[in-house]
Amino acid sequence: MKLIFCAREHTSDEIFMGHQLGFPAIRGIEAISATANARGFTPLTAIARKYGWQNDQLEAASVECNSRQEVAIINTLSPTLLLVPKIRGDDGGLSAIDGLISDLLDAVNHLSHRSLHFTHFGFMQGRPPELAMLRILQFLLNPTQASTLDVLYWDIDIRGLKELINIYAIVSRHYRLKSTKPEIHMAPKFTWNEVERTPGGLSVHVFADANETHAGRVH
Repeated sequence: MKLIFCAREHTSDEIFMGHQLGFPAIRGIEAISATANARGFTPLTAIARKYGWQNDQLEAASVECNSRQEVAIINTLSPTLLLVPKIRGDDGGLSAIDGLISDLLDAVNHLSHRSLHFTHFGFMQGRPPELAMLRILQFLLNPTQASTLDVLYWDIDIRGLKELINIYAIVSRHYRLKSTKPEIHMAPKFTWNEVERTPGGLSVHVFADANETHAGRVH
């Protein structure tokens, strides 16, 4: 399995509000994994806007997923959505991570998917969760780990990229992998682009990447 880190640089608006607005989709991806949180301006709702998914379905599925604390497969959507519950516990959920990442890979294998967009660290608030990222990389990079995946795209907020690269180097040396340097792609940036100016002098903007248009706002 090839692991690619997709570095995401967020706008000042997103950082100030603590909300993710844009989602840079990867063409041809078979499955997306996201944290089960469909209320407000969350990464999951940003994904839903991109793909035109109904939010009420996602809210109901997220409630069920968090209640069961199990990975949920929603294969009525395209790409397939794999919901991962919000982790709980006094240790920040570290004790649950091994089981959840194992369940996620089991779901991918069950579906025989060959590509996964892993979105859980694409927008961060506060310090990067280094221990959580370490546990996940230890699982994914383990040479004995079997998977149908050819490629996993790991979204990482650029504010935590340095820490993730360092963790990757530590884990790859432990497993004696060929390279201690990960492959990194820069995700498209999102900006507010003016698309119209009203007779009264107001400018209408849309939040967009290089190819897509998202929710608009008026100034």
